[in-house]
Amino acid sequence: MIEVIIFDLGGILFTNGTKRLAQYISETYHKDYDTTYQFLNYSDVGNAYREGRITRDDFWKAFEEKFGLHKDIKTIEQKWFDVYEIVEDTKTIITELSQKYKIYFLSDNVKERAEVAEKRYGFLSLFSGGIFSHEVGVRKPNPGIYQLMLEKVGVSPDKTLFIDDKEINLPPAKALGMNTLLFTNLEQFRKDIQALSLL
Repeated sequence: MIEVIIFDLGGILFTNGTKRLAQYISETYHKDYDTTYQFLNYSDVGNAYREGRITRDDFWKAFEEKFGLHKDIKTIEQKWFDVYEIVEDTKTIITELSQKYKIYFLSDNVKERAEVAEKRYGFLSLFSGGIFSHEVGVRKPNPGIYQLMLEKVGVSPDKTLFIDDKEINLPPAKALGMNTLLFTNLEQFRKDIQALSLL
């Protein structure tokens, strides 16, 4: 029986801000979308920033060197914050689920964006707790972050459900015995959780 539900944030509770920023940079500055998205999210520098191993200034300096947008870095960073918008329908579902289950988050997020999102939306109050990658020095799909999550929630893996919009992030959780669910869109998600008799 499920007791704890763990949500990824970007692409589920929030819009996928990194994809939206990459699209903005592509359209505004005529940079390749895939190259931009890869750098922001999965490059060595992107990983290091999300794992809290380099600072905000280090990350944006590397971004400047890569893309040559020296005068526009503050604008671009602000855009990254602005396109990370809460999805009210998901918030409603989480609120409903929290009446029956303990709700946690597991997010590959950078410190500054998480702080801005909290100031704007107060989203942390939706959860019993959670883990940001920048706080623990590891990100999905590294198995270590799921192990830390299980230690935090304090229940056996089979009593947890982990929800993420990136399929690559699910197998390590499943390997630890967690139940998993791929989030594709809100309509399908509601059907999926109803099929699991969670709502």
